[in-house]
Amino acid sequence: MRPNTQTLNREIKMAELERIKLEAEKMRVEAEKLRAETFKIQKETKYYPAVSIVIALIALVASLLALLK
Repeated sequence: MRPNTQTLNREIKMAELERIKLEAEKMRVEAEKLRAETFKIQKETKYYPAVSIVIALIALVASLLALLK
């Protein structure tokens, strides 16, 4: 027995809808991953300016001590 065209069209539409749902979920997961990576990078680079200043101060103190000897 052959399924009628209406049933076949409905199954095709349901399969297409499922594919779209899966694609949307995949995009949502990717967006969340990017948000997490962005947060991690922002967190890691938050202290870079302070670290640079501390290193510069250490170099300055070392230079001054070398000049005083």
